Amino acid sequence: MALSIIFLYSSTASACGWGDDAETLRLAFFRAEARGMAKFSPFYYSEHYFNQYEIHSTQDRWRNCREWQQKLGASVSLDHIYELQYKTDPEKFQLAYETRTLGTAFPQNSFIKSLLLAKNKPLLEYFAFAKEMEYYQNPQNSKWESWDDTGRRDNWEQNEPQSVSLVHIEKKLEQQKDHFLQQRYAFMLIRYGNWSNIIKLYDRYFANDGNCTVLQPWALLLRAYVTEDKAEQNYYLSRVFDLCDEKVIAVMQRFNHDEVERTLAFAKNDHEKAVILAIKAMRSPGPALQEIIRINDLSPGSNYVNMLLGREINKLENWIFTPEMMSAGPEAGSEYAWSQEYIKARTENLQKDMAYLRELKSYIKDISTKGSQDNDYLMSCLAHLCFMDDDLEGGYKYANAISNDAPASVRAQKAIELALVASKQRNLSDSIVKQQFYDAIQQLYVLAGQDESYGKSLYSLLKILSAEYNKAGDMATAGLLFLKAENFKYSTDGYGWGEDAESPDYEKIAYFDRLATLKDMDNVVKIVGAKNKSAFHKFICEGTTTDVNFYLDLKGAIALRQDNLQLAYDIFKKIPDRYYKKDYPYYAELDSDPFYPDVLYYAKTDAEKKADHDFSKAAFIKEILTLRKNNDPESYLKLGHAYYNLSYRGSHWLMVSYFQGNLYYDAVYGDMEKAKKTFSGGNYTELTQAKYWYNKAYKVAVNKEQKAMAALMLHVCERHTDFSPYYSWDGPRKLQADKWVRVFYKDFKNTKTFKKFSCPELEMYLQ
Repeated sequence: MALSIIFLYSSTASACGWGDDAETLRLAFFRAEARGMAKFSPFYYSEHYFNQYEIHSTQDRWRNCREWQQKLGASVSLDHIYELQYKTDPEKFQLAYETRTLGTAFPQNSFIKSLLLAKNKPLLEYFAFAKEMEYYQNPQNSKWESWDDTGRRDNWEQNEPQSVSLVHIEKKLEQQKDHFLQQRYAFMLIRYGNWSNIIKLYDRYFANDGNCTVLQPWALLLRAYVTEDKAEQNYYLSRVFDLCDEKVIAVMQRFNHDEVERTLAFAKNDHEKAVILAIKAMRSPGPALQEIIRINDLSPGSNYVNMLLGREINKLENWIFTPEMMSAGPEAGSEYAWSQEYIKARTENLQKDMAYLRELKSYIKDISTKGSQDNDYLMSCLAHLCFMDDDLEGGYKYANAISNDAPASVRAQKAIELALVASKQRNLSDSIVKQQFYDAIQQLYVLAGQDESYGKSLYSLLKILSAEYNKAGDMATAGLLFLKAENFKYSTDGYGWGEDAESPDYEKIAYFDRLATLKDMDNVVKIVGAKNKSAFHKFICEGTTTDVNFYLDLKGAIALRQDNLQLAYDIFKKIPDRYYKKDYPYYAELDSDPFYPDVLYYAKTDAEKKADHDFSKAAFIKEILTLRKNNDPESYLKLGHAYYNLSYRGSHWLMVSYFQGNLYYDAVYGDMEKAKKTFSGGNYTELTQAKYWYNKAYKVAVNKEQKAMAALMLHVCERHTDFSPYYSWDGPRKLQADKWVRVFYKDFKNTKTFKKFSCPELEMYLQ
């Protein structure tokens, strides 16, 4: 009598328990970047410790290449230097160097040609030695001159590689008269040598270098690591943060936020103070406008201010939009979302958040008039804040003020803002409006293909457009947008993003299973089945499920829940049998006799089990329709069996609900318990129709076998919650006798039905 499965649902769940974390559910539409902000991306607002753990900026690498070009001459291509430095396997280079075939291994490469000149032999020897170190020391394919920040931050303390002789490096350093090579060999010793020599080497070769090569801040990071005074260490770290891009995560991991005020005393000018304060502000989870004002006063127009303004906007989105979407449904992100305490706190906090939003907006307006910041970026900030403040006119004005020369992310933000305004002001069914939505989505889609973190904005935009279509009564489009958004929910931290395969699993219909009416399903089928879809509809259908039969099957389930059997039959009849046998993911759960109660399946003989026929939903419903026209006890019994199997205890519960069970927690689409009680007049959860037909069968039965079966099944229906293997292991189940089990044992002991189905468990009810 065991249940076949508890539920069918490919949940987006974490390893331990249901649900997504706060960062996954957080909405973030704002993702504009001013020029030069890429280095800050790990510190954009996030519920995680870092927004991401990769440095997307390549500025340090190109800076290194430019230093090589400056050394060798303008005729050497930067692209050729980059190719050898960062794209060439060290083993390939080393092999060509040792066999003296560099010219043929890298033909037409101007960097190689220059290094092969006799006058540049010391440079070639150094570069070959660097590649050798790269080969032996960096298993993660990082470059020795810019090791991965994603590795252990004490990598520099490891023993030197066996292939590298520190004596050799020291000797080379002593021989060098060329400052360029001196610094590079010195950095090797700092990177791989004895930690006690770091300060001496740094002070001699880097501290007073007015050119500030790319190696200077990299060496300074190691100089900071061996500094004992925390405030002084903070200062060195802040200079590294300001002077290069690749080491910002390493800096943030070591920066001591409790020592900020003492650190400021080491700063030599206002800009250095601003950097120190900005690093602290990047870790602030609360309102930080006052810190931003202080930073901007010290360093007007800096990218530190731009980044922090964007971070504040993301905070406000999380505080304002995310709770609104979670409480409005269908997404349920918090188990407290409906408690009175939560609602009260949210109301109070919303007032504070809106007041803070207007304060932030006023400040950005003020600095935008002074011309010190990136104006396009500030316009995107203002446009978004206006939208959040329901100032659609202002949002439209500021969005249109963004120039066509703005960075791609700012242009995409412009498209998002105009789409958001249109979603509030215009007719959502208008084809021009849908094209506008599509254009905004596509710009984000392209950016997300280049940087997965933009998937968060894409997810958020699709979710809010879904909510707007929901408000407008277009559940079909709302649901497809909602399901499409799910494809971009996991946009960072290795999850990847993009459309899932066209698999017809429950996630692809869950939204409609919860919320759609029969009319809504007609619209879904119309959109999905259209041959000449608009670009907008094509996008939201791809990666969900484009097989109309899966949606038709859901429509049939909705009709069956409403006990509209004729409509259910008409729907299921349209779906070809080959679909169920080939493409329907849950067919195996239905391939049994629907007119044999699942609770009695244990008593079937092997021959009877083999005789079970292939199941057809249409044929099943047709048989029920025929049986309901009859007035005999056998028909009533078969109807009772059919409706028992359509309950959550039966074998064919899947025809009515995609979950098996009376109570469950749904972390994504909200609680369905109330809706389940309406399924087929309450039959799914309370077996009401099954009881009705079994009672009729008992009353009109013409023999004891019919009465015995009716009595047995009425007992099962009355005590349906007992018939489950899932009960507390703290003690035995408490089985309470009812009228029907007494009747079964008192009046029908001599029947074949009693002899076949009586068991010790039934007898326990009488003890």
